[in-house]
Amino acid sequence: MRLRCLAVLAVCLATPAWAQGPDPDAFLTSGKFTEGIAALEAHLKQQPDDDRARFGQGILQLVQAIQDLGQKLTAYVPRTYGTKELDDVFGKIPAPAEPVTYARHREIAQEWLDDLARVDAILARIKSPDVKLSIHVGNVPLKFGGDGAQPVNLLPLLRESRLTAKGQEADFVITFDRADVDWLRGYCHVLAAMGEIFLAYDGQEFFDVFMHRLFEHVKTPYEFLIDAEDPEEAVDMNLFIDMFAALHVVRFPVVEPKRMTVALGHLESTVALSRTMWNHILKETDDDFEWIPGPRQQGVLGIGVTQEMIDKWMSALDETEKILQGKSLLPFWRGKPARGINLRKVFLQPGRLDLLLWVQGTAAAPYLEQGNVTSPEKWLEINSAFNGSFPEFAFWFN
Repeated sequence: MRLRCLAVLAVCLATPAWAQGPDPDAFLTSGKFTEGIAALEAHLKQQPDDDRARFGQGILQLVQAIQDLGQKLTAYVPRTYGTKELDDVFGKIPAPAEPVTYARHREIAQEWLDDLARVDAILARIKSPDVKLSIHVGNVPLKFGGDGAQPVNLLPLLRESRLTAKGQEADFVITFDRADVDWLRGYCHVLAAMGEIFLAYDGQEFFDVFMHRLFEHVKTPYEFLIDAEDPEEAVDMNLFIDMFAALHVVRFPVVEPKRMTVALGHLESTVALSRTMWNHILKETDDDFEWIPGPRQQGVLGIGVTQEMIDKWMSALDETEKILQGKSLLPFWRGKPARGINLRKVFLQPGRLDLLLWVQGTAAAPYLEQGNVTSPEKWLEINSAFNGSFPEFAFWFN
């Protein structure tokens, strides 16, 4: 604990007083996100070259966006089905003036995309290779519910994963640096791609059929679906019927095809940012509470990253880029001769998203080609470098 406090103090002392400005960590751990954004924005008008303050502004903006998204959704009272942990998170939420509509659902998604674009624009302006920012990440509270709601933070996750000793979570410090700027931007692009794909399709039918199972206040033409739960029934058979109905209506028509092209661009940007992130990591000579460590660093999670892992990750990026460019095809699971799915065409020439027809294979027909199909053996080789845990590392590395 003392060593970590000394490390944070050393970073602060090594930073010129004019460059420190308002402390982003203080605003984050106190939950004063809006105040912190305003304070850092005012500071940056006076010191526009202070990349540390700009990094803090970007992180605060993202955390604020996550909290805003949660609050916009929970305003319509999520169904917890008696889960105590969720009940604690949401607390007592008053009934909204109007139930949520599908149109409002799409508006919330667009507002989230706008927030992500704002965060990325802030982070993209960071140029200093030496930027650093220490954050007590376990103490950042997010409030999603109403009266009596318990703030959500990383403490339960830290305890569950045993990343810190019991009672030491408050001292869990990560010193984010220049590499983490690209890591955070990469995640913004991944989330933005998901949002664009969501808005590219019309999910009105799914919303009308199933959303009442997720929220208590939903506008649906099928009012008879919104029945009070019978506490004497051990099993709600209508829930299972609604779930089957939801699967049946996952057949979304395309309404804004250009969003799929935008989503493809976001995924390509994610690959590019991952490369620059690792370029920065491999140049680092310190070991300062790293979020993602290089082969000569330990990192705060205590998970080692070897040079072989990095080399294989770069191979995965190369192959992913080829798939996004249509130069490598995804394996297709039916028929002969062997063909592959051109994923790029799926984005540039999107058709109806029908889950069952994709599982069957007929929905893939417009995108089937003969050519270079990405090799399962190559991905197995990549996975072996991560001891069979490539998906988990991919989620971490971004």
